[in-house]
Amino acid sequence: MELTMKRSLALTSLLLSAGLMSTTAQSAEFASADCVTGLNEIGLISVTNISGSPQDVERVIALKADEQGASWYRIVQMQEDRHADQWRVQAILYA
Repeated sequence: MELTMKRSLALTSLLLSAGLMSTTAQSAEFASADCVTGLNEIGLISVTNISGSPQDVERVIALKADEQGASWYRIVQMQEDRHADQWRVQAILYA
């Protein structure tokens, strides 16, 4: 029993230090255009040269929104550059 608790504590400490687990932070969530009425707009972010799929792009925007303290984000422009899998995106952040 004691060994199991030590392993569990060690794993939790490792995950917290790696930033893979959080007990207080909550991720910003995607909001569609019809859901933002009444939300407080707090900023606009633009990111270029994001590699990967559209889902990868959304993960990057969610992380950037978290960094800015947003609870919600709405992607207003996403376009693929001339190079495959390179994206430019703009999103509005909401509190």
